[in-house]
Amino acid sequence: MGKYIQKRLAGMIVLLFLVSIAAFALVRLMPGDAASAYLNSINAPVTDAALTKVRAELGLDRPVIFQYTAWLRQVACLDLGVSFMTKKSVSGQLLISFRYTMILTAMSAVWIAVLSLPLGIMAGKRPGSAGDQLIRGITFLGSSMPSFWLGFLLVELFALKLKLLPVQGAETFSHLVLPSATLACSYIAMYTKMIRGGIIENMGRRYAVYGRARGLKKNTVLWRHVLPNALNPIFTTLGLSLGSMLSGAVIVENVFAWPGMGRLIVSAVAGRDYPVIQGYILVIAVVYTLLNLGMDILCAVMNPQIRFEGEER
Repeated sequence: MGKYIQKRLAGMIVLLFLVSIAAFALVRLMPGDAASAYLNSINAPVTDAALTKVRAELGLDRPVIFQYTAWLRQVACLDLGVSFMTKKSVSGQLLISFRYTMILTAMSAVWIAVLSLPLGIMAGKRPGSAGDQLIRGITFLGSSMPSFWLGFLLVELFALKLKLLPVQGAETFSHLVLPSATLACSYIAMYTKMIRGGIIENMGRRYAVYGRARGLKKNTVLWRHVLPNALNPIFTTLGLSLGSMLSGAVIVENVFAWPGMGRLIVSAVAGRDYPVIQGYILVIAVVYTLLNLGMDILCAVMNPQIRFEGEER
């Protein structure tokens, strides 16, 4: 396992280097000008002299290759630079916003675990039953419903009509309920279908059939043998899903004014704040790769039959 982890970490460094190149190049292909956006943000007149001065202050007057190498040296020292708009450390801003996004993602993961596991088991135990049909209908609606539309529906019902939950902010736990449920909805539908399909598939395999033939109860076969095997694909995709939730929280955070990375990146794009945009892309790439590595290791710990690449079989 040690060699596998070393190999993955080396590949991660190469991947992040390529991501840094892509991030640096793409933000400079965006329409608009960072100097003009900065002048507009401080209500200063956009003149040729002012643009020249601001570009020199922001370092945008140097050749792009020199801008990239200077930024890469900063990143190597774990410094993502200074925001064009706020003049604050990008690392500090991302750290504060990342904490809120992690809270939102963690609560969404709780929703997923609490709802998708029992729903998937209920549907998989009795395929074709009325309960199975109902659960499949609910998951179809959940997977096809856009998150921003669901967010507005939840706001209309629970905040405006019933007045049970707040609409915006992050002061209390109640502020977390609606955005986390909105973010989790499509993933609950996806994992419910995956668990249902895994249980149905494994219940038809030889080990499950032999267990029933030996006199084991159906629930014993399900919980001790079928469910652990059915959950293996879940852990494989969980890392990707968590990364997608972190990066995909942009819409939900803006609907509910949640002060996470989604809100930060939208304002950064609007203001052409290159350091913040580049830092955001790099942080998401790091989180993605680390989550995937962690899920691979977790799968191997839970299922000793799994062997890593390069190990003897």
